[in-house]
Amino acid sequence: MSWLAGGVLYSFAYLIVGWLLRDSPHVMVWFRITALLVAPISGIVVIVRRRHDWTGCHWLFWATLALGLTMSSIGLVGWTVEELLVDHQISWLGWHTVFALFGAVAPLFALLAQPHRGSREGLTPTTAVDIAGIAVMTGFFYSHFIVGPDLAPVNSQQSSLSLLLLYEFQQFVVFAGMALAAVAGRHTSWGTTYRRLAVGLLVNFVTLSIANAEIWQGMYRSGFVYDLIWVLPFAFYPWAAAAAPASDTESEMEQDALQPSRPWVVFGALGLIPVIDFGLRQVMPAGPLEGFRDLFTAITVLSVLPLLMARLAVERGEARQSDSRRRLLAAATEQADDYLVILTPEGRIEHANRAFCRGVGYSPAEVVGLQSADLLAEQSRSQPEAIFEIVRAEGVWRGSLVRRRKDGSTFPSSCAVVSLPDDRGLIAHFVVIGRDISGEMQLRNQLIHSERLAAVGQLVSGVAHELNNPLQSIVGFTELLIEAERRQEVRADLDRVRSEAHRAAKIVRNLLAFVRRSAVERATVNLNEVVRTTVALRSYELAGANIEVHEQYDERLPSVLANREEIQQVLLNLILNAEHAMRGAHGRGRLLIRTAVTGSGATVDVQDDGPGVPFELAGQIFEPFFSTKEVGQGTGLGLSIALGIAEAHGGSLSLAPVATGACFRLSLPATAAQDLQPSPAAEPWTSMTGTTGMKGRRALIVDDEPSLRDLLQRLLTKRGFTVEVADDGAKASGLIDRTDYDIIF
Repeated sequence: MSWLAGGVLYSFAYLIVGWLLRDSPHVMVWFRITALLVAPISGIVVIVRRRHDWTGCHWLFWATLALGLTMSSIGLVGWTVEELLVDHQISWLGWHTVFALFGAVAPLFALLAQPHRGSREGLTPTTAVDIAGIAVMTGFFYSHFIVGPDLAPVNSQQSSLSLLLLYEFQQFVVFAGMALAAVAGRHTSWGTTYRRLAVGLLVNFVTLSIANAEIWQGMYRSGFVYDLIWVLPFAFYPWAAAAAPASDTESEMEQDALQPSRPWVVFGALGLIPVIDFGLRQVMPAGPLEGFRDLFTAITVLSVLPLLMARLAVERGEARQSDSRRRLLAAATEQADDYLVILTPEGRIEHANRAFCRGVGYSPAEVVGLQSADLLAEQSRSQPEAIFEIVRAEGVWRGSLVRRRKDGSTFPSSCAVVSLPDDRGLIAHFVVIGRDISGEMQLRNQLIHSERLAAVGQLVSGVAHELNNPLQSIVGFTELLIEAERRQEVRADLDRVRSEAHRAAKIVRNLLAFVRRSAVERATVNLNEVVRTTVALRSYELAGANIEVHEQYDERLPSVLANREEIQQVLLNLILNAEHAMRGAHGRGRLLIRTAVTGSGATVDVQDDGPGVPFELAGQIFEPFFSTKEVGQGTGLGLSIALGIAEAHGGSLSLAPVATGACFRLSLPATAAQDLQPSPAAEPWTSMTGTTGMKGRRALIVDDEPSLRDLLQRLLTKRGFTVEVADDGAKASGLIDRTDYDIIF
């Protein structure tokens, strides 16, 4: 608002100073030249200062207005010089009038950029050529009103009237055009800018009408109130430019491809030149100066032809650029791994990229024309209509569908469906973007399976510890009963109880050894013992599946440096795979577990008599997610994990050749020679088992299980110990502080 207020104050100041200098013509000339230039130049300065805020058609709009203000400045200076210095009696007719008229019509030319529709940088060159073409035609039109009468003043009265009417009509058209633009852009950020310019053009039209009436009556005088026409309207240009919205390249929609070209503008300008020329010759004959009009007509045609060629060159360049961009997008679409499908509003496939065709097993020609539901599995075939309804309402849908290949197999895919509207806002196409998520679902299932195994392991670990204590009590009290029993049949029964209790205790120990989370450090282990323990874990299930287990252990086997639990995981996976293969082949089988010595270490063979591994699949079985099992029966990660464990131990896991079935061979390197030395034998406990040498010795038993405390107390008391018990560490610490013990449990 400050620019408008300043312009109004400046206009009144101009009138006051001009009135005071009315009797000093020479001073008045220089004051008027300087003062009249300030008004349009202020608008130019604001536009130049904000030039970096605009791009594309926004910049073209303001550049056209700045050019119009510049031409108005030139016209005002020329007019003032001719009127006051040369004392030209008919000041309307002269070269400067062309500049004034051009400056006044510039806002109408600028509206061709339509800035309220966005910056649209791609349309800027063609729009600039269109503006230039109309400007050339307008200049040709002005020449008939100015140049001829200026050179032949005999018709000046008629020409002056025609020019006054032309100027009046032109300003009304310019104001009407800006007012219509304000209506069209009222809901955009440019609505305020259009309204400010429209108000300024209305003020210009009103003041011009008053001034033209006074000019026609011969009452116009420079430096008087009529000069408001040259000062006040220009205050609206800096006011509008200062608050005009900047180009927002990030949030603006890309509409270049949707905007129609306007080649008819330049072609129409060229075609109208002879028509306008003929009509004006009939209305305003120039007489002896007809040759000048012929010259102007020829110059105009020669000026429009290069513009026409430039327009065609710009069109051709834009076409090449659009075609290059189209080819680039098409190539990127075809090379993408994701599925891309374009559907008609009815759901028919119009285009599908190579990835989608490969995924469903169809050729591009076979896919085009199919309904989207034709490539969906039965459980997803009813979904497309509901999906399209959601897209029509919300613009996008995301989810998963089960697709069907040409061979009848199915696979899950993630999908996103969006709509593509046309110029009227109606849906012209649906775009489906998706990908095969079979691998991701397998990985997810594997993670779920791993979490389930971890939970089961924790459960088994807790249960095993809870079972261990009562089993120890059963074994101990059975031992006491056997020692006290003299009847053979009762002793035989107690021996059976003790044997089964030892068997249960062994199972518990094996479970604990398997599920216990050990540190990453490795230790020297007896491979035969690890294999025996692992086989024992699965012996019951193997027997229930009618699978005979044959174990062959080489007692010369060297010790290996390994992580016990990881080696157990590898062996258990191999045993499970063999069991599954034999069950699926003939419901029974024979499993051979064999250890052997090699030159650099030891090997474990797990051999079954199942169907074996086909030759064409032998190179794939160790790949992640590769599985020969049915869907839901395997993740395809077991052998790949086992191979990684074997290689991390410096060994290998391979498929050994056999006549029937399959044989997987685990090889591990032996430890260094110093690690193979046997440990010194411990002093046998038998030296303390007698009852004669234990009398007088003191023993302390610390345990939170009452049955174990009672068992140990009875056993040690029987052997002559003086026994004290404690059920927690605090009590035990107090007893130890007061008494010396020979043995502490």
